[in-house]
Amino acid sequence: MTLLSGTALPRRLRLLGAAAAAALLLLVFLRPLSQLLFQTALALVLAWMAKPLCALLEKRLPPGFSALLALLTFFLGLAGLLWGLVPKLLEQVSLAAAAVPQLMDLLGEGLDRLSESALFSRLQITGASLDELLQKAGAATLNAVPALVQHLAALGQKLAQAVLAPVLAFYFLRDREAFCFQASLLIPLKVRKRLLTALREMRREIAAYFRGQMLVSGAVGALTALALLMVGVPAWLLLGALMGLCDLIPYAGPYIGAVPVILFSLPQGFSTALWALLAVAAVQQIESVFLSPRLMSGATGLHPAFVLLLLSFGGMVAGLAGMLLSLPLFVCLRGAARALRCARQE
Repeated sequence: MTLLSGTALPRRLRLLGAAAAAALLLLVFLRPLSQLLFQTALALVLAWMAKPLCALLEKRLPPGFSALLALLTFFLGLAGLLWGLVPKLLEQVSLAAAAVPQLMDLLGEGLDRLSESALFSRLQITGASLDELLQKAGAATLNAVPALVQHLAALGQKLAQAVLAPVLAFYFLRDREAFCFQASLLIPLKVRKRLLTALREMRREIAAYFRGQMLVSGAVGALTALALLMVGVPAWLLLGALMGLCDLIPYAGPYIGAVPVILFSLPQGFSTALWALLAVAAVQQIESVFLSPRLMSGATGLHPAFVLLLLSFGGMVAGLAGMLLSLPLFVCLRGAARALRCARQE
């Protein structure tokens, strides 16, 4: 009876109407809101990357001038890097795409030889099925190159539309302490101390992980590119950049990145492919012995089996993006849980 009373029904109708109006407004302004959120997230990333230099400059200069100088230095360095690398990368992308038919022919010859072996005859694998599989793989590879270029162009267009990001990054960087203080006032006083402690621990964990991982991946990409250049692989810069990106995926990334290195080294001969494989293995040894212990300094502290389970779960949920984000998200949540547990014990 209370559900159909004169006071409850209008209230429920008002709530439903408010929810429907909010959903309608969200649908209407979904694209502008997504663009605004993208600009805000990009501004936060820019401010985070320029913060170390800004903090160093603030020891001698005013905060506003330090923030402006730090952002200008970051953008000038990024522009110089892109000016030198992007044309070469595009050239090597075209070179790699042109090498795909030759690579398919080499793989086809190798598979034909394998199809004549006793092992393949016992497994009832015929040359026709191998040729069909190879044709599908070649078609998929050739179709993936324009799709990759299209995705990169769309990302560049989206970045070009984020005109407010540098301005927002300047204010985030200059007034970061005031923003943090005002945001903390929005938290209820009852849970403010515990939540702020958890947020600080999350920020410390995620900053240490990303800073160390980006340095390690950048070093691995540069060393791999230099090693491939020395052994005579044509697309050395592209493959080095790909290896650096794959290195963001712990444990499984180097194996994923080594596959295209070996494949695109085969047209230069078996000896070049072998030297390329040895170069990748040598760079990975340098990373595991020298780079990771000094730059990461135990940022995760997780067992390799647990890391592989996290990567597998992230890949099943969200593909490559899930593999890249599963470990940092877990590290972030672990830091928050540890801070809340310590606060509860106190």
